[in-house]
Amino acid sequence: MTGLNSWYYENIRWRYWQSATATGEVVSVHQPSHEEHQLSGNTTHDMKALAEMYLLSMTDAVVTSGWSTFGYVGHGLGGLSPWVMFKPVNLTTPDPPCRRAMSMEPCLHGPPFYDCRAKRGANTGKLVPHVRHCEDMSWGLKLVHPE
Repeated sequence: MTGLNSWYYENIRWRYWQSATATGEVVSVHQPSHEEHQLSGNTTHDMKALAEMYLLSMTDAVVTSGWSTFGYVGHGLGGLSPWVMFKPVNLTTPDPPCRRAMSMEPCLHGPPFYDCRAKRGANTGKLVPHVRHCEDMSWGLKLVHPE
């Protein structure tokens, strides 16, 4: 598992330590680093971040938090459609709290919102069949397979 903070790692590791899985499988939880703070521009920190994103790409399945750059890069490199956990709104857990992503593509957080043909603003998530709004960010866009 990856992340700046060790809280998630400690809690998930503890849960598997206390309770077996329903099928009796052995689960081990590892977190290569937990820097506690983002240190962009620090070469060592950036190298650890890239290594962790690469490790995520080698998993069989990915569960990622919404808006996660690590998750976007990891599942994109691995060609995986992740499970996305949605951010709480006003301290309330969303319903549903997570769902399978439409595609392996990452979410573009700052997409264009201008229709060049119409020469006005537009909902660019509805202009073409292979672009949709992201699961975790209503204004973001991602590539999908047309339905």
